[in-house]
Amino acid sequence: PSSPSIFDVGANKGQSADFFLSIRPTAQITSFEPNPTLFQLLKLKFVGLQNITLVNKGISNAKQLLTFYINKLDLTSSFEPLNLTSKYLAKKAKVMGVKPSEIISKIIEIEAISLRDYIEANEIQQIDLLKIDTEGHELKCLKGLFPISSCRIDRIQIENHQDDMYQSLDTFDSIQALLEENGYQVEMTIKH
Repeated sequence: PSSPSIFDVGANKGQSADFFLSIRPTAQITSFEPNPTLFQLLKLKFVGLQNITLVNKGISNAKQLLTFYINKLDLTSSFEPLNLTSKYLAKKAKVMGVKPSEIISKIIEIEAISLRDYIEANEIQQIDLLKIDTEGHELKCLKGLFPISSCRIDRIQIENHQDDMYQSLDTFDSIQALLEENGYQVEMTIKH
């Protein structure tokens, strides 16, 4: 469609929204970003754009207050605690010039909601693309979406880490199984 409905869960600095708008300038984008600092940046970046809705909440399996770990590299901030014994985290920390224990810059409490509750409360009937990039929290996001019958979601794009950076990293197999239970199949995978 020329004006697809896109949900961007884990908006960060709006990189995905920028990409979607570059190929579909009239896309209707709903961006979820729990980090208050990044949310303020998104508000400034997209001021005046009527086709972008910004939501300053985290997405999880249910409405709840969750601990959010803001990392020095904001792309890796998450509801999931870091695995301080991770070799991958050690490499990342070395590149950043810090110890693994210094990666987290701030810990805050964030209100999280489920996608199903948001979709039903806003009477959304169609989503063309649901993008989820929540740094190890993707399975919980999907558990807060399914089962859903009030909204048709054509495609789901998920970033899934295959490293041990977070303590409770869910496997792609568990994510894939939940998607398959709900009528989805893998169209393609791209190595990050």
